[in-house]
Amino acid sequence: MAITDAWLTEKVSQRQITITKYADYLWLLDARGVAYLPACDWLIVSDLHLEKGSYLRSYANPLPSLDSTATLKRLEGIIDDYQPKRVISLGDSFHDKHSMSRMTVDDRQHLCSLVDKVDEWMWVEGNHDPDLPDGIPGTPCFEIILDNMVFRHEPENEEPKAQVIGHFHPKMRTAIKRRRFSGKCFVNDKHIFIMPAFGQFTGGLDIDDDVVKALISPSKRDVFMLCDSIIFKVK
Repeated sequence: MAITDAWLTEKVSQRQITITKYADYLWLLDARGVAYLPACDWLIVSDLHLEKGSYLRSYANPLPSLDSTATLKRLEGIIDDYQPKRVISLGDSFHDKHSMSRMTVDDRQHLCSLVDKVDEWMWVEGNHDPDLPDGIPGTPCFEIILDNMVFRHEPENEEPKAQVIGHFHPKMRTAIKRRRFSGKCFVNDKHIFIMPAFGQFTGGLDIDDDVVKALISPSKRDVFMLCDSIIFKVK
């Protein structure tokens, strides 16, 4: 593991990482949009949406097909920093079932090399990618259970365990000292923890949208906003 006390102290002081507790576990929330569980040596990332750019281009949307390259490059830097034992990709890793047929050879090789860098890579199925594409290493699954916590893409009603999910791409806007900020965010209460979307072209759902408020009450939530390469807790 690459993390040292000096490295962590520097990142926390620069507000690139914040520390929180959820479901009795200590979490490191990284301003780059991932979470790390030191007790397990697990790195959690959600909603890569690889090949979203090429998908949109097929419908005449004038976007460059470079999102997979950019997403994988950012993810590689994070994996090099943490050197985790396990990576959990929390669903919607691929934008659609034909993503791999559109992915360049270089990006496909890059993706496979990233998976091979860690001891175990878990692909949690999402609504965009219920099946892992052929030829991609790693282990597909519906959910992962850790003590009193379950990792899955979408929430399940009446789940007794604390849930860690993706799917909603949470984002927010706020004003601090008359300056306005907007960005992706982590948001949680005692029962649900929603990861931000990591993919280059992923949009977002405002945390004050009724859909998100139905899951997590504004009066009970903790919000950690990502903006300008820093992360900070928003009241």
